[in-house]
Amino acid sequence: MTEPLQDVQPFTLSTQAFLILCRLMDGCYDDLREQEHTRDLIESIADILLAGVQKLEEQEQKPRTVTFPLSLPQSFFLRRLAAEMVARMPEDQNEKTAKWLQECLTTLSGGGHEHAAARS
Repeated sequence: MTEPLQDVQPFTLSTQAFLILCRLMDGCYDDLREQEHTRDLIESIADILLAGVQKLEEQEQKPRTVTFPLSLPQSFFLRRLAAEMVARMPEDQNEKTAKWLQECLTTLSGGGHEHAAARS
């Protein structure tokens, strides 16, 4: 089942926050894929994130931000994943990693593009 185009929104993260989100997804991809009811959703998210990483690798000068499209279910799932990671993060966790995860959570909670514009 494909998502209607009008249900897809662009989300913009700093490059580092995007890469943290990719690493987070990569770390739990195999376990999440095992759950039949979320398999298609997980694979669609992985495809989008992988396309973003490939685009970054192709660019000689790395951009400060990455914009990628997500449907409402995809953004909800990634927001939930980021929220779980923030909640489980130990107090002595790397401060930058915590900041980037919080950026992911904020952006995925509010539509993405307006948060990035406010930071610029």
